[in-house]
Amino acid sequence: MRFTVMVFALLVPSVSFAEEFRIGVWNIEKLSTRSKRGFPEWKGDKQVDPRTDAQLKKVANYIRDDLKADALMLIEIDDDGPDGTSLKPRSAQLDFIESELGDNWDYYLGRTGGDLRIGFLFNKNRIKLRKIVNLTANEFKVADEDVYDRDPLFVHISLLENGQPQNDFLFVGLHLKSQQKFVHNHMAAVAKLLGDLGSKTVREDLRLPTLSEENEIIVVGDMNDGAIERNGFKYMFDYFEGVGYDHLGPDSDAYDDTRVNGSKIDHIFVSKNMIGQIVKPNTFKVHGVPNSKRDNYRKTYSDHFPVTVEVSSQSDND
Repeated sequence: MRFTVMVFALLVPSVSFAEEFRIGVWNIEKLSTRSKRGFPEWKGDKQVDPRTDAQLKKVANYIRDDLKADALMLIEIDDDGPDGTSLKPRSAQLDFIESELGDNWDYYLGRTGGDLRIGFLFNKNRIKLRKIVNLTANEFKVADEDVYDRDPLFVHISLLENGQPQNDFLFVGLHLKSQQKFVHNHMAAVAKLLGDLGSKTVREDLRLPTLSEENEIIVVGDMNDGAIERNGFKYMFDYFEGVGYDHLGPDSDAYDDTRVNGSKIDHIFVSKNMIGQIVKPNTFKVHGVPNSKRDNYRKTYSDHFPVTVEVSSQSDND
């Protein structure tokens, strides 16, 4: 019997435990040296000044120690960095946050969006940046408004284990038209995005791998859309679902507030082939705070709560 057990043990392959990474999106509310914050709830004298260095240190600590994030799409970043250029814009306050996070952190801003840009912040010891580019999107109006005030940010990344690249995927950041009434505008923006993600020509023009080469995609953003709670047709949410994406949410049916006023407008969509393989089940989280603490939270952090999910590394198969 002892011999049988020993032979069986030799035949069983060793199990390698995948490393876990946390990624997500956070609208950080006007990260800027030149703009006050608080609109629309706080107006006039009630608006708050740009964050102090002490507040920015708290933001950095929050990202590293509380969120434990490895990569975040950050929304509403001002291109006010003195060393920025049109090709490589910079943010003065995100420069400060990056320095507080440590030498292993880096970020890039999108080239469109003025003082409300999309940015990608990541830990270089955990995430390998392969390509970052804005989707080319000429003005196109729906409901009398352009569908993109700032163009989607495409990031091609690999997860790192002991410094070695493992699986890769496309990580896409969105910030759609403000106000939830623009459901048709939002759906048009999503149609443009998903159509272009499936286009070989568009991907080649952006120097991204084609769909046959990379079909694992995570789309995150401040969508300014809570149509997920509608009865019947849910606009952009049904569109995503119809072309092969899952909308992530908590185990319960109730979707948590993602903004201090109770709105549920920040979301994560994942291509279905990643569910249970790369995207870990039951790891979606809205990092909210109780109603009684939201005003204080906003003064330092934001009017939105970060939304994250965990992904697992594995040997690359594409």
